[in-house]
Amino acid sequence: MTVCINAIGDDHEAIVSCVDTRISTAVTSYDPLVGRKICGFRGWTILSSGTLAQAESLIDTFQDHLGNAQDNDPPTVQRCLEAALRIELPRFSAARFLAPYGLDMPTFLSSRASFTEERWNELSRQMFEYSDSYDVELLVSGWGARQEAFSGPQRPSGYILAANRNGVISHSDEGFFVSGSGADAAHSILSFFNQQPHMTLAQTLYHVAAAKFMSERTAFVGPFTILRVARRSGDGDWRGFFIQPDEVAEIRRVWERTGQPRMHVAAEAAVVDLLSRHESGQRVSADHIVYVARREIRRSTSRRSEREP
Repeated sequence: MTVCINAIGDDHEAIVSCVDTRISTAVTSYDPLVGRKICGFRGWTILSSGTLAQAESLIDTFQDHLGNAQDNDPPTVQRCLEAALRIELPRFSAARFLAPYGLDMPTFLSSRASFTEERWNELSRQMFEYSDSYDVELLVSGWGARQEAFSGPQRPSGYILAANRNGVISHSDEGFFVSGSGADAAHSILSFFNQQPHMTLAQTLYHVAAAKFMSERTAFVGPFTILRVARRSGDGDWRGFFIQPDEVAEIRRVWERTGQPRMHVAAEAAVVDLLSRHESGQRVSADHIVYVARREIRRSTSRRSEREP
């Protein structure tokens, strides 16, 4: 599993995308420096989570459809994602249950007479239930050529589409979306920041980075971070730029120093005072001891100053 994050910012002029690089197998996991968890095609950014081989197969099928499409506008992209799912999801179940018969899903559906009614129904039930274990999800974000070329007082909206076993759903109105095993943690942080498309690029980039860093507390989310900013207008087919590893490290240092959720020493002092009303002998942190000592020194200094003529 993994974490994938998309957030629209800068008044829909930018979309920030983020993934980790961890790959998990049945027996181990590792973190390659490069991978296909983030890629671009016809101006759209594709993030993937779930079982690697099946995710890559879905990406290939989606890119085949989009590559043959007449345009790359959002409705076309959504139709291509839906068409890719209609191929890959049945293929996923057929590989497990129909391979012993030398059949694929279309052949199975057209050869009902070759099975007894009981066996055909049982296979259908098994494949339907097994499809729930299809864990692949693609997040596809961008604008499309018409939106990229548009100029006027009203800027076109950025789009975020999520494709999984439940279908293709747009999250453009929400302004951000996440997937993978770290999705709950990342979503909570973006919600805490109240991330919205009108926010500046700097705010959006920091919010996405913080969401990724917090999601590392969950299982199967790796420490390596790939951050990319997509731009509606600019040069090239896949407009935008990657945040370099040393720049990601710089954001992490700032977050660890000032932004990481923690209990402030003043808050601990207040809670210790509160608990002391109920029971004596509270165990406190070293930071609390230093804080109280400094507080008493300041009070003592203030009292001496008041006594001096």
